[in-house]
Amino acid sequence: MEVKLGAGAHGDQFAAYDAWADAKGIPVSARYLVGPNADPIPNEPSHWSRQLTVAGLLASWNRSPDDLARLLSVRALQQFTQLEAEATGPASQASIALSDALRLRRLASMTQATAPPGTIFEPKQRSEAGAANICAWRKTADGYVVAEIQRLNPRSPKGGTGTPFEIRIMVGIPGATPEADGELADQHRSWLARRSFVQYAGSTVQAMVVAPEDDGFKTEKSRGKGHPRYYGYKGGGEGSSAVLRSTVDLNDMVTAFSAALQYLTTYPEQ
Repeated sequence: MEVKLGAGAHGDQFAAYDAWADAKGIPVSARYLVGPNADPIPNEPSHWSRQLTVAGLLASWNRSPDDLARLLSVRALQQFTQLEAEATGPASQASIALSDALRLRRLASMTQATAPPGTIFEPKQRSEAGAANICAWRKTADGYVVAEIQRLNPRSPKGGTGTPFEIRIMVGIPGATPEADGELADQHRSWLARRSFVQYAGSTVQAMVVAPEDDGFKTEKSRGKGHPRYYGYKGGGEGSSAVLRSTVDLNDMVTAFSAALQYLTTYPEQ
């Protein structure tokens, strides 16, 4: 048994386990890949059973003749049920950073599967501040365009993990100064504006976004010229944000972020 929490399947792990099981004479029917649900995962072995979920596994221990096993199963199932609710329910209900990491990892796998060709996902899935973050971008003739989703100010003492999520759409030039990034953002300010993205995404996403008619740029000055400023993985980026309502769930976030990835393909090349 190997237990993974907030980590994906990778490498040749399944092949190694199959070789070990074959050597021990363990039949294929006794090899289980247990998860919170039956969603497909990368590198999933087709001959391993996906019929057993974590909740089903824990619940089955309630029938154990061992008193301690039954007690542990009840408590473990309670903890898992609470974590699953936090990881898939309304964003504002998530109370711990772990649920953010799990939620966004699942969001990444669901959106990456349908992302437009040419979309590059950052494998670290962490912001520069260490918060759970999904970052994807496209190369352009003058740099790159980026879409990020992350909890708004996750380290804020006032809001913390109780704050809503936001999607950021940015432009940037590899190795450029903030001023050069800002000039590129000013050049594409109309395209970068929140209202432009929302209009493109349609009424479903519009209902998820706070103040969809606004431009979504920061109002305070940043680094002198007051360009709209957000940071991306590849040295920095300039752009706007769309704050999601606190009532959105995981499926809503998938819809909104998938729309953002599609929106990147409309970037006005020069």
